[in-house]
Amino acid sequence: MKKQILTCLAAALLLTMPTAAQQYAEKLNRGAVKMQGAPRGGAYLSWRSFVTDSKDMTFDIYRNGTKVANVSKTNYKNLSYKVTDKFVIKAVVNGEVVEEFSPMQIASSQKLHIDRPAGGKTKPYTDYPDGQDYTYEPNDCSVGDVDGDGEYELIVKWYPSNARDNSQGGVTGNTILDCYKLNGTKLWRIDLGKNIRSGAHYTQFLVYDFDGDGKAEMICKTAPGSIDGAGIYVSEAATEASIKSVNNTKDWVTSAGRVNGGQEWLTVFNGETGKAVHTIYYNPNRNTTVGGEAAGTFNWDDRSGKTDNGSYGNRGERYLAAVAALDGPAALPSAVMCRGYYTYAFLWAVDFDGKELKTRWLHSSKSKTSYSVTDAGGATNTYTPGAATRGSGSRTAYGNGNHNMSVADVDGDGKDEIVWGSCAIDDDGKLLYATGYGHGDAIHVGKMIPSREGLQVYQVHEASPYGWDLHDAATGEIILSGTADGDTGRGIAADIDANNDGWEMWCSSSSNPRNAVTGKTISFTAQPSMNFRIYWDGDLQDELLDGSTITKYSNGAVSTLKSLSGSSCNGSKKTPNLLADILGDWREEVILWDSSTSSDLHIHSTTEESDHRVPCLMQDHTYRMAVAWQNGAYNQPPHLGYYLPDYEQQYVQTAIGSPVISGECEITVCNPAGTMLKKGYGTVEDMLDTLPTGMYVIKANDGTHTNTRKFIVR
Repeated sequence: MKKQILTCLAAALLLTMPTAAQQYAEKLNRGAVKMQGAPRGGAYLSWRSFVTDSKDMTFDIYRNGTKVANVSKTNYKNLSYKVTDKFVIKAVVNGEVVEEFSPMQIASSQKLHIDRPAGGKTKPYTDYPDGQDYTYEPNDCSVGDVDGDGEYELIVKWYPSNARDNSQGGVTGNTILDCYKLNGTKLWRIDLGKNIRSGAHYTQFLVYDFDGDGKAEMICKTAPGSIDGAGIYVSEAATEASIKSVNNTKDWVTSAGRVNGGQEWLTVFNGETGKAVHTIYYNPNRNTTVGGEAAGTFNWDDRSGKTDNGSYGNRGERYLAAVAALDGPAALPSAVMCRGYYTYAFLWAVDFDGKELKTRWLHSSKSKTSYSVTDAGGATNTYTPGAATRGSGSRTAYGNGNHNMSVADVDGDGKDEIVWGSCAIDDDGKLLYATGYGHGDAIHVGKMIPSREGLQVYQVHEASPYGWDLHDAATGEIILSGTADGDTGRGIAADIDANNDGWEMWCSSSSNPRNAVTGKTISFTAQPSMNFRIYWDGDLQDELLDGSTITKYSNGAVSTLKSLSGSSCNGSKKTPNLLADILGDWREEVILWDSSTSSDLHIHSTTEESDHRVPCLMQDHTYRMAVAWQNGAYNQPPHLGYYLPDYEQQYVQTAIGSPVISGECEITVCNPAGTMLKKGYGTVEDMLDTLPTGMYVIKANDGTHTNTRKFIVR
């Protein structure tokens, strides 16, 4: 069979990627910033490219009123300039200025001072008869344009020093949520109160424009005693009489520190003011039933002789949350709230119309062999799925959920699905598939195999002998897998090797990075970290973020690119407060907190130049959904829903975009990193026929012209 040979431009057209036809809820500005370009001075400018930009768009750069450059990329550095110079950037198409904007001056490590809440002391309880003192530090963050000005605001979750894992007893301080503009102005504070326990698994907050008014709302779980940004109990925003009449001063926390009774709610808050808009019962409640108050008598543990009801509050008090476009990206999105995953598993889709929260559907997996879906009208249907895709194991979401989740249109129907560890839920709440591998601690969803249709899922598993697997995101078909002797607690998938087509993946039980396309391990002399990925240095491959250190894999070696100021979150997991593309060009920002003050955030942006022009990552639907769910439980990094090295070719200018030289010529074949692989004389087509599957840079010289173009051979 003749090989399939594609230029990267042609191949990109076959991929799932953002297009100008898609509609996006967020109307962002250019996010232009200027920073000092080097330790000794200079100026570095960076701004957003949009999916809707013409490929012919270039940017004129004016310094103190004089035009100094015209570029097609979205960053610019000149070490002879000063960051205090006045810069104006003009977007130009066919000689006409279509947009003009000025960059905001920031530091490459911008310090944002935030209002640290006062600490306190818990009520007396078993382990601390006199109560326990606690203080606050900034924890997980999210972003959304809450006031409609085209800039992101930052929502910060404050973590008390006595926060607890579900497996641990103890009374905790309250969880507090703040909203800040990027200049440090505080817009509001929400106090979730004593009846919401503090810890990684309890409060997952969603920041997104749910009602389509151009401003983001915030949705999270609340309880009696929760106070909104206006200082009012959130129960006042309810339409249900039993919620409005609740006793907001009652303490439902037991002497063991568990919340084992009382009403459970879901509240949507106005993102600009923090005021509660509507509060409803959280479904299902701690007894797995719908609506109302529950005393926590249900046993969430299916192991013989084990009891996990409200008095222990482990399995039934583990939550996740995500935003999903269940009617497609042009329609209003839904909030998807999850409860449980070790055993009983529930996903609850909720819509917000600007006034009220309403159930779309409730998925209930109460056994390994059947599940039910309750629709908006309260009608319930039960389903019995076929075997798990690995051939055995739970056939439903029961026991197959993760400490994290992802959202993407995995089956190509234009609507989002929820990928939850070893299972996926379709847009209508029905099970799409279950792999049967069970619970895990890490999950990654993206275009890992460029030549394969759709997206792929890389997941690590807690229960031996299952270590990890790579499966088809739409069907659950197992592509690759490996075994382990125990819990595989860490794992990552990222495109770190420019010499190979596709992503690499590795984990704590299989630490050699393995290429997703070939299934073979790649060479390395030092172990890459397995925490977060990041775009930082300007090429199209992922770098790695572990705590406050950015490293890069190249030709078998791992080197440190940058050591960032600030501290990571969540103990040994060493996750950032947030990783997202929130300023400047397509490279990502890292937010860390200052452990010396606990009242400052460090927002880090790259000052590395890049010749690659990539649209704002937040305009890719899969990536934007990932930023929304990133704060949930065991935080995971966001991924694009397309293969970046292919897609970027739509924006490559000049020689790489010019026609291939026809006829015989001198040909040099290089890998994507620039290393020469082969040299000869003949036609480009004949040379491509001699090459194995992979990505190549072909340089052709006919004695008069030199042409460079990227190709994929499949």
